[in-house]
Amino acid sequence: MMTKVHYSGLEDKFWIRDGADGVLWFETEREAIEGAHQLQLDTAAQAERDRIAAWLRRIGKPQMADAVEAGEFGE
Repeated sequence: MMTKVHYSGLEDKFWIRDGADGVLWFETEREAIEGAHQLQLDTAAQAERDRIAAWLRRIGKPQMADAVEAGEFGE
């Protein structure tokens, strides 16, 4: 799903929704597009971490799942 970039003439800035109830503001359309892309990457990464943690729990590795959820991996 692509995040839509909006323009505010009143603010003379571009904005996107942050995926929650907030709005992120940008000076240029390019920055807004890059911000939207980063949000999509972050959302996809979080979803993958959630799937990995769920799998680890299913195979009896709850401590590893907790570590993945806490970001304690890849060090």
